[in-house]
Amino acid sequence: MFKGVGNEDSDQFWFVVKVVWEAQGVTDENIKKATLVSTLQDRAMTWYIKHSNDYPNAGIMDIQATLNQEFSRPKSETHSLIIFKEIAMLPGETPWELD
Repeated sequence: MFKGVGNEDSDQFWFVVKVVWEAQGVTDENIKKATLVSTLQDRAMTWYIKHSNDYPNAGIMDIQATLNQEFSRPKSETHSLIIFKEIAMLPGETPWELD
């Protein structure tokens, strides 16, 4: 289930949905949409209803892209990136000249 609230990860949600489709051998777009709808709740379901009314012929790839755009968390919340910079003193420099 995906509600589109809290710390839910839309990328992880899509990964699970696609694994289920592949395991079940689902290839038909309409069946994919029907099974997708059964996994949405709360804010995500409200979003899907509006999206499907605005774009009735949207395919799964479009739905995935727009759902991810709507519900993906900023990378700062999901990933931490630390960049280390090597600082080396050149011969003859003092620690105060490293800037």
